[in-house]
Amino acid sequence: MKKVKFFMTARNSNDRLSEKEPPFFSKQSNECLPVLEIDSDVTYQTIEGFGGAFTEAGGYNLSTLSQEKREEVIKSYFSPEVGLGYSLCRTHINSCDFSLGNYAYNNVPGDTKLKKFDISKDKKYLMPFIHDAMKVDCSNFKLIASPWSPPAWMKSNGKINNGGKLLNKYYDVWALYIAKYIEKYNTEGIDIWEITVQNEPDATQVWESCRYSAIEERDFIKEHLKPVLVKHNLDNVKIMIWDFNRDQIYERAKIILSDPKAASFIWGIGFHWYSGEQFKNVAKVYKIIRIKN
Repeated sequence: MKKVKFFMTARNSNDRLSEKEPPFFSKQSNECLPVLEIDSDVTYQTIEGFGGAFTEAGGYNLSTLSQEKREEVIKSYFSPEVGLGYSLCRTHINSCDFSLGNYAYNNVPGDTKLKKFDISKDKKYLMPFIHDAMKVDCSNFKLIASPWSPPAWMKSNGKINNGGKLLNKYYDVWALYIAKYIEKYNTEGIDIWEITVQNEPDATQVWESCRYSAIEERDFIKEHLKPVLVKHNLDNVKIMIWDFNRDQIYERAKIILSDPKAASFIWGIGFHWYSGEQFKNVAKVYKIIRIKN
């Protein structure tokens, strides 16, 4: 018999990550209780972890709390002993829709060498949030980083918000930008385990957004992003595509993974939960991956 911890957060109640009586699992059958059947002969992917997001807005809200309350909140998420033990988290490259406003690490048009690249904006609220989570006893999480938009000067619409596209002439510069971001974060003691190419690459949002077709995403990875990561000794950083809803995941994966070179650079395919069930599309993607492997 194995005991698991059970926490609950519920609206219109006092439950906020409140620990409850744990459920128990037993090999003994009981017709009065639900039965969970496990077929140990059938296996799928390994679960890397569960978690949430590090955002500038989250870091700011934590900064308004007393030190005692701040530590209590962070432990409730990241401590495996007294909290949820988050093990897989995400953060944003440049600003996102959970930032205090638009920003980029380089706002100097034409600075293709990125000499003015500066992550100091993240050092006020975002990085302290991540560092405090890392300090929690026995915390151990992997970090995914995603861009919501390149700087405005690299885009077709000249804006961080409202979609637009990354201009072709800046593909190499944007790849270098991402590499420099990873390096700067590494210097601050924060390792980036994985990146996605673009948050929601098929959406024009009123907040930070940038559009890529499947072919554009494929070619950016194959001809620009991966070579730059290799050049900067960042080949260990994994790359994930799509990072959007399940409704179009199969079409996106089929186009990109049909290219053997691009497919060899891609570790996984991310999807969101906004557009209905559509898990049949995820199953179809899984079949593509199994065939290729």
